Amino acid sequence: MRWGLTKWGRGGLALLGVVIAASPAHAVPPLPLDALCSAEVTAAERSYGIPSGLLQSISILESGRYDSGRRATIAWPWTVMAEGEGRYLPTKAEAIAEVRRLKARGVQNIDVGCMQVNLRYHPTAFADLDEAFDPAANVAYAARFLTGLHDATGHWPTAASYYHSQTPSLAAAYREKLMKIWDRIGGEDDTPRLASATRVKPPPSSPSRPPSVQTALSRDEQARRDSRAKAEAGRAEEIRIAEAYRMARVAEYQLRRARYQEARAQLLLARR
Repeated sequence: MRWGLTKWGRGGLALLGVVIAASPAHAVPPLPLDALCSAEVTAAERSYGIPSGLLQSISILESGRYDSGRRATIAWPWTVMAEGEGRYLPTKAEAIAEVRRLKARGVQNIDVGCMQVNLRYHPTAFADLDEAFDPAANVAYAARFLTGLHDATGHWPTAASYYHSQTPSLAAAYREKLMKIWDRIGGEDDTPRLASATRVKPPPSSPSRPPSVQTALSRDEQARRDSRAKAEAGRAEEIRIAEAYRMARVAEYQLRRARYQEARAQLLLARR
């Protein structure tokens, strides 16, 4: 069993600390850091109706570090990405200090936390760096953003690929990597509603030809037909991706505007 802040709550963890100090015989192992992201992601998938394992796969692809002991790649909460380099810091305080050092040098394009939320493109996502590196806050914001992208595209894999980039070529490359992780970790059996949304269905096959007609087709002719069908499918996919890209940009703008308006309303309220 994995334990996370969503299961116990900060107050619960503090209470546990008191009980442990009073009764050493009943000591509980400390909360494992490699469970922080995973626990929050699992809770967010359920809370926001995200397909089981999809947000988990994104977290692994975004902030995953290889654990040789467990022989698995695990999302790390104190991850900082900047200048094309990933930094896996041992503590939250060191991760915050690293971001401050980067900003002091003028670096603004920085991804942080379990879900690698970009501080430049999501400037109002968090109140401060302490919240940005809080696994619960980091994952919750990512879940809301992904859900907004899905509302715009109507397709979870496309929304997940746009989580990384809304440039079609970059999104397609990201989706290919993501689908491999998702296939590997799988999902829960209690989400049958996602069966049609989690994978792109292949086009229905053409009706079978009578054997006599099929055998009359030359290999070259069949190859030409296959090539035309592939080209048509590719064009349809390009049109769909272009439209999803446009809608995703609108969704991102609306999300950022809502966050800005919320922050402004709070500021006005505080001044009263």
